[in-house]
Amino acid sequence: MTEPHHSPTPWPDARAIAARAAVKEAAHTAPVMRPLSEALGQVLAAPLAALTDLPPFDTSAMDGWALSGPGPWRLPTDEEDQGHGILAGHGEAAPLPDGHAVRIATGARVPPGATAVLRSEYGTDAGDGWLHASPAHPVVLGQDIRTRGQECRSGDQLLPAGTLVTPAVLGLAAAAGYDELPTVRRPRVEVLVLGDELLTEGLPYDGRIRDALGPMVGPWLRALGAELSGTRRLADEADAVYAAVAESSADVVVTTGGTAAGPLDHVHPTLRRLGAELLVDGVAVRPGHPMLLARLAPVGPEREGPGPEDAAPGSREPGSPEPGSREPGSPEPGSPGSGSSGPGSPGPGSREPGSSGRGSPEPGSPGPRKPEPGDSGPGSSGPARPESAGNAEGPRGAEGRRSPSGPARHLVGLPGNPLAAVSGLLTLAEPLLRTLTGRPAPAPGPAPLAEAVQGHPRDTRLVPVAFRQDMAVPLRFNGPAMLRGIAVADGLAVIPPGGAKRGAEVEVLDLPWSASATGQATDTDPAADRSADRPADRQGGRAAGRVTDRRATGRMAGRQTAGREDDEDISPQEGPA
Repeated sequence: MTEPHHSPTPWPDARAIAARAAVKEAAHTAPVMRPLSEALGQVLAAPLAALTDLPPFDTSAMDGWALSGPGPWRLPTDEEDQGHGILAGHGEAAPLPDGHAVRIATGARVPPGATAVLRSEYGTDAGDGWLHASPAHPVVLGQDIRTRGQECRSGDQLLPAGTLVTPAVLGLAAAAGYDELPTVRRPRVEVLVLGDELLTEGLPYDGRIRDALGPMVGPWLRALGAELSGTRRLADEADAVYAAVAESSADVVVTTGGTAAGPLDHVHPTLRRLGAELLVDGVAVRPGHPMLLARLAPVGPEREGPGPEDAAPGSREPGSPEPGSREPGSPEPGSPGSGSSGPGSPGPGSREPGSSGRGSPEPGSPGPRKPEPGDSGPGSSGPARPESAGNAEGPRGAEGRRSPSGPARHLVGLPGNPLAAVSGLLTLAEPLLRTLTGRPAPAPGPAPLAEAVQGHPRDTRLVPVAFRQDMAVPLRFNGPAMLRGIAVADGLAVIPPGGAKRGAEVEVLDLPWSASATGQATDTDPAADRSADRPADRQGGRAAGRVTDRRATGRMAGRQTAGREDDEDISPQEGPA
């Protein structure tokens, strides 16, 4: 069947469509309440407001003496008071009379009547029952006392929704009175790696190459905030691809390869059979222009009883194949003698609990519709209710499955060339997952180019760069089948059609690991401008020295499906950019 001709979506529009695609689904997703011990790396689903004043009472900022009035000060004669004084964790002490002093520890509650704290090193106890302050350090009213509410008052907003929960956030939450936090439910993502030519181990042979995307895409999606339900490797067979997508219970299915219009490219036919809605079908970007984004129907509520997929995670026999993978020479699911159901029916061991293959259109049904930019998908109705961390998958039917009226699912189709797949991850998967995980959009990060970069005559180019001081240095290995450049890169420079001259300011897309290191605003304003810090940041820990260190730390992977999908019509830039 000949594909209808259409113009690819401009790169900025494709990112905007991906960011809007799941707005309603994200808005109606119930937050998950997680204890502090399990909240690290999650995203706040609601603003964090203080449940108490901080500090909750006047406390001493130093070890020393609590003072009342001007000195010198009379010290207590009671042996216990002389030895220990007021310690942290004790209740309120007796009022301190004017002209008296008492020993106090850091963090201890300041007694009523105290006007200042004198540090141990600044006071002298001559043993005559009187305390004297050093002349070089005169006492100032209120010194070294942390007054109640100095940091915040109860009810103050400390952090906005969308904040990444870091160790510091956990500490602040605990201090502010929280035992658990409302967090955004992480979207479940399944990766389907397509290709008969791919090997999972050993060296390439007889036209077969190593699978570089299987080991890379899942961890990349985790770094974007997703919960990876699994990575499955499929043969280039139409029924196998259709069954895997139809049966997946993931919120987002990510495929690698098969997005073009060749005889072994089965993603488009699968979407037509499923009646999916194409949101983006090709993007005007190099590498990676055959990428796509589609909206799938929700998973249905019924299933014909339990199957092997209901076993607890990690319960496979040692040495048994990963679900969805094949041993050499074994039949493909759906083929005669495979022991599995045909396409469109539940296949044993091939999906997560709660999936369904029902409700899919028959082959030959109307194909996917490509919407205009700005289209938004249907969302579920009704208010979102908090869930516990142990039931984080949203509303489900009687068999533990999602209701057919639940939120829509999405499919991101990545090209099969490795750097082209990275382009698809940052163009479509990152904005989609950012919305589903509740993270704020990153602030634009322009940087001047250290060298001129050749452009495509019509399309945007994404080129790996590393930062040297405040300049973005294009990296050599930036062909669509290459990973050597991106392995040592700090980001991808967005090169407009026609190219960019040396010194031109271009947008740089952060990689997830550098973005998480530099990047979430923790002010009450989630759009706090960070662009002013970027040059200094790049000169610091994030990228210092990485450009000059071009050793083989990011060894080049095999040229996965080289030339098969990207059909680049400019030089692949094997040499300098």
